[in-house]
Amino acid sequence: MPKIIQKPRYFIETYGCQMNYSDTERLQTVLAGLGFEKAESDTDATLIMMNTCSVKQKAEDRVFGRMQKIKEYKKTRPDLLLGLTGCMVRNSSTKIAEKGSRDKLLGMMKPLDFVVRIEDIGHMKNLLTQLQPEMQFPEIAEAELGDYFTINPHLQSQKQVFVPIGTGCDKFCTYCIVPFTRGRERSRTIEEIYEESKRFVENGAVEITLIGQTVNSFGLARSDAGKFEGAHPFTQLLKKLDTLHTLGLRRLRFTSPYAPDVTDEMIDAMATLKTLMPYIHLPIQSGDNRTLKRMNRKYTVEYYRDLIKKIRTKIPDIAISTDIIVGFCGETDEEFENTCTFYEEMQWDQCYFGQYSPREGTTAGRFFKDDVPREIKLQRWHRLNDITKKVAKEKAKSFIGKKVEVLVEQQRGKICIGRSEHSKSVNFLSGRRIIGEIVPVQITGAKEWVLEGMMA
Repeated sequence: MPKIIQKPRYFIETYGCQMNYSDTERLQTVLAGLGFEKAESDTDATLIMMNTCSVKQKAEDRVFGRMQKIKEYKKTRPDLLLGLTGCMVRNSSTKIAEKGSRDKLLGMMKPLDFVVRIEDIGHMKNLLTQLQPEMQFPEIAEAELGDYFTINPHLQSQKQVFVPIGTGCDKFCTYCIVPFTRGRERSRTIEEIYEESKRFVENGAVEITLIGQTVNSFGLARSDAGKFEGAHPFTQLLKKLDTLHTLGLRRLRFTSPYAPDVTDEMIDAMATLKTLMPYIHLPIQSGDNRTLKRMNRKYTVEYYRDLIKKIRTKIPDIAISTDIIVGFCGETDEEFENTCTFYEEMQWDQCYFGQYSPREGTTAGRFFKDDVPREIKLQRWHRLNDITKKVAKEKAKSFIGKKVEVLVEQQRGKICIGRSEHSKSVNFLSGRRIIGEIVPVQITGAKEWVLEGMMA
């Protein structure tokens, strides 16, 4: 049995999307409540936590690869504990739990001591006690840590805050594991989200980003039946949070919405509310209807086209980005060409795309054949990358000569890096420290992914 840890220290490695990073902020609060201090590096930690993403195979491969280094750590640091949470975990359990109750990851990754579903992190004390019964923990109010959503996050930035408005997903896209790992969709109440957001704004937040697996499906799940009055709960939430501009909220964003749940009321809110930014990330995944059907994306190319037209009519200067999967099961040359043609038509400002990789446990992983050869996927990836760069460059050039408002996120010496209202990355110089401030910048140059300018 390992000896008692006198001064436990944690180090968290986070993989994946904004939801994962938001989860990490709550995980930090839990660990601090359990008496852990934050370590400067993994070599100084007594507990290493890996907050994982399973949307892409590459993310999981990084985790498996990381295990080899931690395995070496454990040879000389017998007290070191390794825990894993996030999208890869199905069942909170430890390596010494009864065999039938253990998550399979504990058998696949030998250095692992325990895994915990992100919704269960408030109960991590139980898992740690199983592993090290001698560990002493501070008395923690169960109400503070029991429910994931009631955990007050340890914010990475007081100025920019991510607020999860729900967890889980009910869409069951055939390539996605999230409904099986995070469970069915469940939304918070509008009042709970408002009170948390209000607290952040009162503490200095100027930008809030609402996050969810399909964020605008808020309040529409079966589990939310009877929880909300009236129609369009997401629009109600946007309007409620917009009132925080009187307390200092300057920017409200959300990611990522699901096309069929974008309503006229939501578009009107985006066009009229004071705090909502002229930017939306609206995943398409493919520009071909046959591929979309195999993905179980419940819309067509025609529907998406009409939706974009409606959004741009209401908000002419809006910036729109998207997601695309290259080489999904059964994707023919014709289907891929349709995606390229649709990209040229839509003229998205940005695209986040990757090559399809099968996920164990998904519908596609079980029933579809991953039949697009790797070299073909790579060729298609490069083709789409060329289109993306060309369109992005033209979109970026349209900002030259304009003045934008930039929220400064990083500063290295005099070089400032931040985001404009349209979520464009902007670089400029300043002789004073202005991280967290929103400043006017005149755009003087443009690359594919970055605008350059000078303070106006």
